[in-house]
Amino acid sequence: MEDSNTPGLRPGTEARSELFPDVIEQIHRELQRLDMPCTCKEQLDRTIVAIETWRTLKLQRDLTGNIETEYAQMASGISFLSDLALLSRKPLTAQEMLDHAESLKFLADMADRCARRLTELARISGKT
Repeated sequence: MEDSNTPGLRPGTEARSELFPDVIEQIHRELQRLDMPCTCKEQLDRTIVAIETWRTLKLQRDLTGNIETEYAQMASGISFLSDLALLSRKPLTAQEMLDHAESLKFLADMADRCARRLTELARISGKT
C-alpha cells in the first residue's frame, strides 16, 4: 500500500471503477497530491468501494424499475391492438389503421428503450 502509484486504492480495485470513471479519476488525482498514512488510504479504499457498490445497486434498481414499468405499458399497448388479430374478419377504418400504426411506432420506440436499459442492466450486473 506504500506504492505512490496507487493513491488510496489497492491493486485490483480499478475494475470496479469502470462504471463511474470520471468521479473515481478525480478522487485519484486529488489523493495523489496528499501524503497520507497507510491506514487513511485503506479507509478511503473501503469508502470508495462502498460508494461504487451503492451507486451500482442504485442504478440496477432504477433500471429494473424502468424496465418493469415499460414492460407493463407495452403489454397494455399490445392488448389495445388486439383487434389487429381479427383484421381479415373485422376491417378497420382508415383512421383506426392510422391510430394503430402510431401506437405500434410508439411501442417500438418503447421496446427499443427497454432493450437498451436491459442491455445496460446486463452489463452492470455482470460486474458485481
